[in-house]
Amino acid sequence: MSLFSIQGLTKRFGSLAATNGVSVEIEREGILSIIGPNGAGKTTFFNLVTGLLKPDAGKIIYQGKDITGQKPYEIIRHGLSRSFQVVSLFEELSVLDNVRVGVQRNLGFMNRLFLNYRRAAEVTERAMEILDLIGLADQADQPAAAIPHGDRKILDLGLALTTKPQSLLLDEPMAGLSKAERTRITQLIKELSLTHKIIVVEHDMDVVFGISDFILVLHHGSVLALGEPKDIAANEEVQSAYLGLEVH
Repeated sequence: MSLFSIQGLTKRFGSLAATNGVSVEIEREGILSIIGPNGAGKTTFFNLVTGLLKPDAGKIIYQGKDITGQKPYEIIRHGLSRSFQVVSLFEELSVLDNVRVGVQRNLGFMNRLFLNYRRAAEVTERAMEILDLIGLADQADQPAAAIPHGDRKILDLGLALTTKPQSLLLDEPMAGLSKAERTRITQLIKELSLTHKIIVVEHDMDVVFGISDFILVLHHGSVLALGEPKDIAANEEVQSAYLGLEVH
């Protein structure tokens, strides 16, 4: 059984079909990158899968369960989490406290202003585990507003991990990063892919072809191609629609 079975997924905004009958089977293993020109429907596809938008037609089957039209908090319970292109953090809080807030919420303690020592220790321990995993433990006490942009993107990814997801959907994780920062996040994504299904929307073709096991190409809201990187690079339709001279 595939991890995702997307069947005829359609979302319209007025006369524009942002996704137009998208049908695709997504396997459980490997990193999948989603590419396509601006307006191809990539972010809309993410928003439909994670419940931020409701489809006008079609189905989203995840691990054999129909999650079509469910709310984001319901979808999170199925083991799906995402990061966003625009990072949103609690700027005045420390790096550690940003993660603690996420852990506290997902342990069911969000409405408890004061936790007993044991529960507070549980929250902090889990938050530090995440910071160790993403390489930010040494900045735990720094205000979120004071850390570099690349670290902010990594922290946002860490917040997505507070739900203990099985699948991570990353929306343009390389946006606005330096070459060194991209290398760092690329390595982190590869490491996370050993324990999580990773689906990435990304414009940086060097990153896409460097990390992907499979690539899904969207064009005008529809599936243009799905395959291994070598097959996508050789696909003349993809070359014409999007890649051009970017892939050699």
